[in-house]
Amino acid sequence: MVAGEASGDMYGAEVARYLFKKFPGCRIYGLGGQRMRRAGVHLEGDISKTAVVGPFEVISYLGTLYRVFRRIAERIEMDPPAAAILIDFPDFNLRLAKRLKQAGTPVFYYISPQVWAWREGRVKQIRHLVDKMLVIFPFEEELYRKAGVDVEFVGHPLIDMVRTTKSKEEFCANHRLDPKKPIVALLPGSRKKEVRFILPTLCRAVELIAAAKPDAQFVLPIAPGLDPRLIQSIVQSEPITILTNETYNAIRYARAAVVASGTATLETALLGTPEVIVYRISPATWFLGKFLLKVRLFGIVNIILGEEVVPELFQEKMTPAAVAQMTERLMDDVWMQSRIRGNYERLRRQLGSGKVAERVADVVAHSINFGQPQTKG
Repeated sequence: MVAGEASGDMYGAEVARYLFKKFPGCRIYGLGGQRMRRAGVHLEGDISKTAVVGPFEVISYLGTLYRVFRRIAERIEMDPPAAAILIDFPDFNLRLAKRLKQAGTPVFYYISPQVWAWREGRVKQIRHLVDKMLVIFPFEEELYRKAGVDVEFVGHPLIDMVRTTKSKEEFCANHRLDPKKPIVALLPGSRKKEVRFILPTLCRAVELIAAAKPDAQFVLPIAPGLDPRLIQSIVQSEPITILTNETYNAIRYARAAVVASGTATLETALLGTPEVIVYRISPATWFLGKFLLKVRLFGIVNIILGEEVVPELFQEKMTPAAVAQMTERLMDDVWMQSRIRGNYERLRRQLGSGKVAERVADVVAHSINFGQPQTKG
């Protein structure tokens, strides 16, 4: 099982738990993070040392990635596994799929690379290397089926996972927040480079919002795997409460959220909190991306819904003043809040009916038991 970043680690851990239930004596190894480790997966590499953003930023991590790849590939060659579950992370995983194919191991690809956004040529590669695609967005199923890939839409795993664990009163009491005053949640990303590009601007935006709304409270739930010292070194004396293991509570009880583009934008939508999607990467990566990307919208919430339901502030548009202005509007504009929440409900209906990790584990288990990928229906 291979996941290259925080969201994949989260999804992989859930599938691993179901596989251990189905096969109590089985061994699962690969690349992942804290969640997969806690679920019982033996890690040959940790994503805290491999998760990167963009083709230029990856250069400094190539040595680490190569060493992890070699360890996993050598283990595959010595003792081919009964099945492989590759989770997103396409540059690494599609290379690994070649080794798995040579070893005769069935390859299941869970969480598709974003071939609908860029590098569409990967679909042909997937057709040759992957035994079954398990996709989480409904439009992906049609794309792969037309390309001749065995594919099944299993639904989005966040449907099963996004839940609060405390009441608003409990949450606020635990962190010395006033439940009667508005809360703004800040989610600057799950990778170190993302945080360094995004969080300083959010800190300046906090100053502007606080000046306009003195009663506003700011919370920043740290993504799993991130070093709190990195966050604190950027936040410094800003009036921001840094939280651990409280992401869903922080989002749910916020009046508005400022969210780095990625999985957290979907989590925010499922929790019903109006959000502004922000993102900034290196100028070189952004320049290259503008020529490669095939989408006119960048936030996954907007891509699924086919329109800019949630405001987007990317790259040079992501200024402290613009972030502050949009956040204040999300906090105050009742019509805008209602429109966004109505579209969130439409989004939820498109993400499937749940039990996603169990469904993925069932498909893999069928292959292990009967020697071929299970076909839906």
